[in-house]
Amino acid sequence: MKIRIANLGWLLLVIGVTAVACNAAPAASDPIRQPTQTDDWYQIYFTNPTCPPEEAREGGIDEIIAQDLLEAQLRVDVAAFDLDAEPIVNALIDLADQGVGVRVVTDSDNADQSSIRRLRNAGISVVEDKRSALMHDKFVVIDGRIVWTGSLNYTTNGAYCNNNNAVRLDSPRLAANYIAEMDEMYDGRVFGPTSPVNTPNEQLVLDGIRLQNYFGPETELGPIIGAEIEQAQSEILFMAFSFTLDDIGEPILDKATAGVDVRGVFESSGATNQSSYYGDMEAFGLPNLAVRLDGNPRIMHHKVIIIDRETVILGSFNFSGNANDSNDENILIVRDPVFANYFVEEFTAVWDEAE
Repeated sequence: MKIRIANLGWLLLVIGVTAVACNAAPAASDPIRQPTQTDDWYQIYFTNPTCPPEEAREGGIDEIIAQDLLEAQLRVDVAAFDLDAEPIVNALIDLADQGVGVRVVTDSDNADQSSIRRLRNAGISVVEDKRSALMHDKFVVIDGRIVWTGSLNYTTNGAYCNNNNAVRLDSPRLAANYIAEMDEMYDGRVFGPTSPVNTPNEQLVLDGIRLQNYFGPETELGPIIGAEIEQAQSEILFMAFSFTLDDIGEPILDKATAGVDVRGVFESSGATNQSSYYGDMEAFGLPNLAVRLDGNPRIMHHKVIIIDRETVILGSFNFSGNANDSNDENILIVRDPVFANYFVEEFTAVWDEAE
């Protein structure tokens, strides 16, 4: 396998070989918290949202994704709720100029911005969902084997101002799931709950690690997540941009009542809404249940649940009724304590910054 090395300031990333993560904490100006790499088939990234002036935004995850895109030989698929990160837009245009197939799907609410017009002017067909609900996915597929997914919108604010996660996974079987979803949206123009449930590999084992991969709203994701929460034995940690969904909130409260330790960080901008679970949990009155409002003056955009420091649930899915019933979304469930530990470290950083 070809080895590619990207040297971005403090970041030294080796893709395609097993490597050990650097233990040094990032400087305040670094746009990525320390990268992780624990196996040759996945890498995990978390933003360090210092939100510098736009002219100083460099060295972020948007550049890493763009560099990965530029390695494509055959085709790239991009499903992006929002897309304005210039390195990614430029990479897609360069690929199209080289004859690489480029498919892009976006949400109609964000389809009239200059970045999308640039793609279309370059001859790239961009499909919109054309409905009031959201095409909320954030994923990339490269040459039918590399998948990027997570909470990260492919925007400059997503990369430099908001707390986000992005995972890169090398698996043709996993990629086949995302390609099937892209085929529905791009070729079939099918969005929302009428989409077929046709994910070819919902359950996978990669190097001994079990993964589950689901797409909504054709599959209701809230009950799937709730069932995972019901298996918790000792601890539940979560970071939530939006949290109003009973399918997730009620099992967490039940587990707290049963003695499971629960800690959670809510994005502050929506947490005081009457429908948010922040108020319910903050007033629940159990010593083993603690919640905080995030400390990022911009957006804490994670949608992550960590169960017993072994199972991680991540993806585009906000814990809300609209996400469950109407929006196009995806989640990954990964069962591995090493993988989970990196999300625990991110949770700890976000928790310590919260109040």
